Parts: sequence; C-alpha cells; structure tokens
Amino acid sequence: MLIPDYWYAILESREVPVGKPVGVRRFGQELVAWRDGAGRVSLMNDRCPHRSSRLSIGKIKSGHLQCPFHGFEFSADGACQLIPANGKAAAIPRIFQCTVYQTQEAHGFIWAWYGRPRASYPPLPWFSELEGFEVDTTRVPWDADHSRAIEGLLDVSHLPFVHARTIGRGQRTLVNGPYTTLEDDSIQIWVSNQPDAGLPAAKPTQLPPPEGPAMLVFRFPNLWQIRLSETVRAVNVIAPVADGECVIYMQSCLKMNLPRRLVRLIAWLSNVFNRRILAEDYLVIREQRPKVADLEIGERFIPADRPIALYLKRRRELIEAFENVDQTSQEEHTRV
Repeated sequence: MLIPDYWYAILESREVPVGKPVGVRRFGQELVAWRDGAGRVSLMNDRCPHRSSRLSIGKIKSGHLQCPFHGFEFSADGACQLIPANGKAAAIPRIFQCTVYQTQEAHGFIWAWYGRPRASYPPLPWFSELEGFEVDTTRVPWDADHSRAIEGLLDVSHLPFVHARTIGRGQRTLVNGPYTTLEDDSIQIWVSNQPDAGLPAAKPTQLPPPEGPAMLVFRFPNLWQIRLSETVRAVNVIAPVADGECVIYMQSCLKMNLPRRLVRLIAWLSNVFNRRILAEDYLVIREQRPKVADLEIGERFIPADRPIALYLKRRRELIEAFENVDQTSQEEHTRV
C-alpha cells in the first residue's frame, strides 16, 4: 500500500542512459524509462497499446521510443507519433496513447509522481543540507516491502541484537524516549540509548529538550537520513517495487577538506560497510509477516517504537485522506 500524491525517488539517474530504454518494476507496475532527444526522462507503462509488446526491448529513434513489434513510435508524453503500416501521412487515433508518469530529475535520482494529475506539483522532498557533500551510491534489492524497510530504519532498539558485531556494540539496550517529532512531512528522532544500569527507561517528557539537529530524519514518502556528524551523513532511498519488494539506494555523504578523489574513495569504502549493516537488517526484516506493515496487523508496540508507530499512523492518515477525497469526487460526479 503506497501513500498517493507524493513524489517518489525511484531510480538513480545513471540507471537510465541516453539512447537505450530501461525496463523497471515500480509501484507494482512494469514500466519503461527512457530519454528523449533532449535527454529528458520519460516514464511510461511498459506496454505498447497496439499489441501489448514490451516497449523496453525497443529502441530510441529520432528522439522517440520505437516499439520492437510493429515500429510504432511514441514521444516523451506518451503520444503515438507514427504507425508505419498506416503511412507517415495518416492520422493517428488517440487510443494509441501510452500511460505516462509525471517525472523530475534531481539530486542524482529520477522522481515519479504517484497520484492524481495536477496543474502544478509540490517541490521534491530532499535534504537541502547535503549541498556540497561528496556522495557514493550503492543499490540493494530487497525481498521485503518498502514499509518494512522503513520501519527497520526507524527502529532504535534493535541495534544490540541485529548489529551486535557492528554498530550495535556496547550493549546499549535501554532506550530513553526516544524524543520524536513530526513536522512538514518529516519525522525527526533524537536517539538516547545506553547500557541497562537497573533503572527504567526515561520517557520523552523526562528527557532534557534536545540540543542540535536530530540524528535520524525520515521524509515522506521514502527518504531517510542519519546524521553521524556535521560532515558525515548516510541517506537511504527506499524505492517501492511491488508489495513485498523494494530497492534501497544507500548513499554515503561526506564533506571533507581533502582531495575530491580521496573523499570519493572514502565514501565508497563507507558504503562497503553500509552494505554489511543493511545485510544484517535484511536477514530479519525479510522474514516479517505479514510482509506489508500496517497499524492493524496484530503487532504490539513498546515505548521505543514511537518513531515506527508515528510513521504508520501518519501513513494511514495520508492514505485515508486521499481515499476520502477520491470518494467525494466520485459521489459528486455521480450526482452531476
């Protein structure tokens, strides 16, 4: 279940080269991504409206996407531009229009709008403070739902158990708070874990007001960042493939007063370690059932799960708000 009416980062820009269409599964749909003559990305259903052949095994011809079966050509907006069997001068029926997703390209990613068409669209969600960082990105496919992956990234109590030999060393099993906020589609988490010394975990109201920026930030619908220091960050983009499947794009982000080539090497090495951390998470998360997370699947929460519960609650609110507006629109259309 996806939150509608949001921009989703779904692919790295470098995954869609000039001159070659790319087949990809996102949002539970088979899609084709390709670049027109000006290098702009188009994302449409990977199905020719003529005889249902896969457009992704076609080719780019004169800035159009050409179907491999009968040579139909489509422009970036999905409109058919040529039916060879009918001749170049023939009129083209509108029934040969491909379904197209609104797209943007920024921050090294291709973004797709999942929801109703609009006259104008909201700005892309991102972490503006990453301006000037050197970035290395690695891609990891998961046999797990994007909602479960997001839960894992918001889970502040699993580290001593899932990551006992890596980032969970120190046996900081006691979770104070965590102090958590939701504002402007961002969940911010100030982490305060410590070894258990025999005292109960502190409630958020018992903690001093947080100083400085949050350690963890999640931006709806699929962006996550951990702030390790002023100059070291990690970003994860959780791209939804289908129910029970996702692709995680991990970014190591560094800002150092070193030669650029050396900083990039350090970022790459950091991502080697990040892949190990993510592999530890995957072994557990892929086995969760049901595969899609929700508030009402029989799971029970503890205070340390505040960020997860907040994510699921807000996610449910956004989906229901979309469904209510959609239902109202349908009822008004019926009355007319």
